[in-house]
Amino acid sequence: MREQLGGGHETEELEARRRDLAKRLAAKQAEKDRYVRLYAGGHLDEEELETYLLDLKSQIGNLRLLVDAAEMDLSQVQESVLAAKTTEAWLTTLRERTAELDEDTVEAFEKRRAITMLLVEKIDLGRDEAGNVRARITYRFGPSGENQARRGSKARRETFVAGEPNSFGNLAANRNPSGATSRQFCTVERRGVP
Repeated sequence: MREQLGGGHETEELEARRRDLAKRLAAKQAEKDRYVRLYAGGHLDEEELETYLLDLKSQIGNLRLLVDAAEMDLSQVQESVLAAKTTEAWLTTLRERTAELDEDTVEAFEKRRAITMLLVEKIDLGRDEAGNVRARITYRFGPSGENQARRGSKARRETFVAGEPNSFGNLAANRNPSGATSRQFCTVERRGVP
């Protein structure tokens, strides 16, 4: 993200390149006008003019493509810098607001619960064959609209018991995912005492 935020230097280079290409394109347009004036003054015959103009047409077309490519590159860098700034602002706000989540209040619990519901598809708690505690967490990776439509709102509400604190804490924040991974879900199994 820091590289993207530091894109000012790259933006300046691309802007200078675009300006240089635009000047070269204007010079080729002026050269075309000069050839037409030379033909009109009788200094060039029609065959020479045609040869020069075909060559210039090719050069002008190539310069236009280069100008368009430079503008596209510049636009992509600017979009990347904007995305990095937006992400940085979001992360800064999130960092500032995490203190609210650490409080031991009903409001803080509701906020933690809402965040967990956004990040976690489901949590299965139980015991394995040896009697050890087993927790299986399936994380969401796809867009929430897709998951909501697939699961239905009733199934989502039944996943958590309102007003009951999660006795296992935030398992998702304290673990490296080590389960099966697919495009939209990551399932983590944890065995033993959390």
